[in-house]
Amino acid sequence: MRIRTGIHGFDDIVQGGLIPNRVYIVAGPPGAGKTTFGIQFLIQGAKEGERGMYVSLTEDPTSIIEDMSTYSFNLRRYVLAGMILFVDMGPLGIQYLSALKTQDSIKSTYAQEVFKRLSSLVKTKGIKRLVIDSVLTLKYGSGDEEDQNREIARFFRSLKDLKATSLILSEMTDLSNYSPEHYMAHGVIFLHNFLNGNTMTRALQVIKMRGTRHDCDMHKMEITSDGIRVYSTKV
Repeated sequence: MRIRTGIHGFDDIVQGGLIPNRVYIVAGPPGAGKTTFGIQFLIQGAKEGERGMYVSLTEDPTSIIEDMSTYSFNLRRYVLAGMILFVDMGPLGIQYLSALKTQDSIKSTYAQEVFKRLSSLVKTKGIKRLVIDSVLTLKYGSGDEEDQNREIARFFRSLKDLKATSLILSEMTDLSNYSPEHYMAHGVIFLHNFLNGNTMTRALQVIKMRGTRHDCDMHKMEITSDGIRVYSTKV
C-alpha cells in the first residue's frame, strides 16, 4: 500500500508514493520548498479523508498559513474544516532556551516534551499525517552532541510507534554532512536550490527510500502557483 503525497510527479519516482506509518525527512537549504512540500502532503491527506497536523517548533503558524495562501490549493479551507491542524510549539522552545541560559533545572528534554504533546494530539484527534518543522530545534536542552544524538534517536523511535506517516523538515545545505536522524529515517528527500551558471536551479533528489526502488539522480523541480512539480527530466 502507498499513500499519495500530492506532489505532482514525485510519486511516480517512488513507486506510487510513500509507505504509510513511516518517518521521512525532507531536507534542503532555506527557500528550497520544504514547507510547501509538507503542506501539500497534508492537503492530499485531507482530500482523502485523513486528518493531518503541522507542528511548528519555531515560526508562528499564522505566518505559515498566510504564506501558503498564495498557492491555489486553498489551505485555509482545510484548516477551517478541521482536517489540518496547526500546533505552535515555538513558545515551548523559548522556555527551554531561557532555562538553559539561566541554568534552571529541566525535568525532561525539549524533544521529550514535544513528543509527549504531539503524541497526545495524534491519538485524540485521529491524526494520520504529521509534519514537524524542524528537526534542529528538537536538540534544545539535550546536553552535549552525544546526548543530542541519543535524544533524536529516541524521538524517531517513538514517532514510528504513532501509526502516522511523518515528515520532518530539516535545514541542510551540505549533502556530505549527514546527521544521525538521516540514518534513522525511512527516507530522505533533498530539495536543491542552487546557482547553475547564471540561473538558479531547483531539483529534487531521493537520497534514501527504504522498501522502494528509486534513482538517486536530481530531478528537475519547479514551484508554481499550484505548488511543487517534479519532472522525470534529470538535472
